[in-house]
Amino acid sequence: MTRRFAPRTSLASLALAAALAFGSAAAWAEQLPAQLKPSVSLEGDVIRLGDLWDNIGDKAATPLANAPQPGKRITLENRWLAAVAQSYGIDWRPANAFERSVVERVGQTVDHRVIETELREALRLEGAPANASIEILNRAALQIVIPSGVAPTVGVREVMYDQRMNRFSAVVEVPAGSANATRVKVGGSIFASARIPVLAHPMSRGEIITEQDIEWADVREEVVRRDIVTNLRQMIGQEPRYQLRAGAPVRTAELQKPVVVAKNTTVVMIVKTSFMTLTAQGRAVDDGSTGDIIRVTNIHSKQTVDARVDGPGQVSVTPGGMHALAN
Repeated sequence: MTRRFAPRTSLASLALAAALAFGSAAAWAEQLPAQLKPSVSLEGDVIRLGDLWDNIGDKAATPLANAPQPGKRITLENRWLAAVAQSYGIDWRPANAFERSVVERVGQTVDHRVIETELREALRLEGAPANASIEILNRAALQIVIPSGVAPTVGVREVMYDQRMNRFSAVVEVPAGSANATRVKVGGSIFASARIPVLAHPMSRGEIITEQDIEWADVREEVVRRDIVTNLRQMIGQEPRYQLRAGAPVRTAELQKPVVVAKNTTVVMIVKTSFMTLTAQGRAVDDGSTGDIIRVTNIHSKQTVDARVDGPGQVSVTPGGMHALAN
């Protein structure tokens, strides 16, 4: 069996042809007019000429200016761009008075909850109560944005804790230990806290609270009065008396057993004795939960009696109220 091999000169010729074609394409690209990019998204901390213009060849790698801070943007107006193009020998002029380039630097926002956790731990090491809650006066300072791709580690430095006044100050550093870290000074107060159940989302009357609707929150101890719900069992199976917001302490007066008989709805009135059972149609005068005593009016006799709610649409009248069932 005979094997045939392509001559080496043929392979070399193909490689040469490809290189020439690539070089021609590159040369052709360099001959295209410079094109301004109307919007630029950067990850690094330097703006280069190639970030602003296409088709400028080797000049693309030339550093031009500092990039904006992470998460920020700047607008480069046409006059400034025209001056830069002339200074660096770029053949470009604004097409109109409104041509510009918006440069934005990509960033990531550090989770403020992570910052607060680290701050609370640092204060604990300085003698603050382990269950303390903190109130940061300049909370807006915790909106820290750092470059994307950087680990958002949090460090707490220069911690000062005044136990007598329950006040503190500290420097938050992100990323922790970095020479280019963002450093923010924060201050505030420390309070003893308690952990209580709250609604994880807003709920209204008619919605039954389950364990999935509840989360735990740390609040000041002084907020936890006698009428504040502190136990899951006080909430599960109940319903709000009216709209309740998420995350706020819940008062016992704001909850009720689920209403199974609504005011002005038709119910079956039942009287049971050892000899008979009588039924009639009635109309509920009040809302009622299972086991509640409400007023019910017989639709036919117009007599109103007290009755115990047995379940949805059903109430029991005591034998003493039998005359109310008469038609």
